[in-house]
Amino acid sequence: MKRGILVYNHEEMEWRVWIGQQAYWIEQGYHFDLRIQNRYFKAVLEKDLDWFVTLDQDVKFILHPNEIYKVRINIHDYICIDAPF
Repeated sequence: MKRGILVYNHEEMEWRVWIGQQAYWIEQGYHFDLRIQNRYFKAVLEKDLDWFVTLDQDVKFILHPNEIYKVRINIHDYICIDAPF
């Protein structure tokens, strides 16, 4: 698992995961760990009218586009933004 941040891209109107200087695609249905205070929770990215995550298959949490969230991802499940395909 790699640690990074979840940041909203206002131009694309989508979320991105950043690990260091590299951005990765994240879409609806992607799984990751979201850090709240000093604890990580299993999360799934979803979208209705707003982007939100479901934590531990139970709690819904609306993501705010001006916030930056700390996350952990399995980097092998994600595609780099600058990937050639």
